[in-house]
Amino acid sequence: MLRANGRRETGIVSGVKKPLRYAFFALLALVLIAGAAILSREPRGDREWVDEFVRTPTAWENGIGVFYIRNVRDWTYGTGSVLSKDWIDEVEADPRKITRAWFMEEPFPSWSAVGHTYLSFEFNDGTALSFSVEARMQKGQNYSALRGLFQQYELTYSWGTERDFLARRILLLGHSVRMYPLAIEPDVARALFRALAEKTTELAGHPRFYNTLTANCTNILAEIVNGAYPESIPYDISWNFPGSSDSFLMSMGYIRAEGSVEEERSRHDLGQYREEIAHIATSDQKMFSGEIRTLLERVRTTSSPP
Repeated sequence: MLRANGRRETGIVSGVKKPLRYAFFALLALVLIAGAAILSREPRGDREWVDEFVRTPTAWENGIGVFYIRNVRDWTYGTGSVLSKDWIDEVEADPRKITRAWFMEEPFPSWSAVGHTYLSFEFNDGTALSFSVEARMQKGQNYSALRGLFQQYELTYSWGTERDFLARRILLLGHSVRMYPLAIEPDVARALFRALAEKTTELAGHPRFYNTLTANCTNILAEIVNGAYPESIPYDISWNFPGSSDSFLMSMGYIRAEGSVEEERSRHDLGQYREEIAHIATSDQKMFSGEIRTLLERVRTTSSPP
């Protein structure tokens, strides 16, 4: 447009009144400053973390194949409550004694496209140890998928007893958990365990940021698997939206499917046994894991077509 002195204004805000223009530039400056602050933020391992992430897991190998996993979470839960906040300083784990790996999927009730995935390793003495990639929150923080896009959380590789990880989700959070045996050879499960243990110590020494889409529970697992067995898990949208991870693994043959995706989900869903799980949630680790597999077999039997 033409101004009184005859000069023509051009540009994105040419038709905007001065006060609004000043507000626009002020807002733009704030956005640029905030963006620069986010990009300049360095990941750290020494923040004031919430209780469930207050310890940093590490692992070491004794030279003859046995791993020692430090700072293993072993909390116990009631329905909607935390009963104890125990930690195991060090767990001895011999990968050669792993008999099976399990893929665990926790669908989020709010949106079926998202959820959490983690692994559980079963040993020949009946115990099980779980591994999870998570956003490490500081005190005063809650998880937000949106904030997770902007370097607001560090990444953590958490280890815990199967009792802790499973009961936490089913009893404390009120979510379902689908538990699938992975169709991989024991030697592959053992190699995967070793890779996860090694990556745990690597992360403890070199912190990284969590990212909802690019560094989350599922694509980090895929990244570690492909590091041990190149190109064994091709990219899929479930890397970014983990709610469909189980169906993707079924299509790849890593989860054996006898029926449709929905039928398999029903057969492996432990959420319907919340009351029974509450009764065993304070039992010892071996008994808990044994009872869980008994419940899982009941789910599969009652959900199977005639």
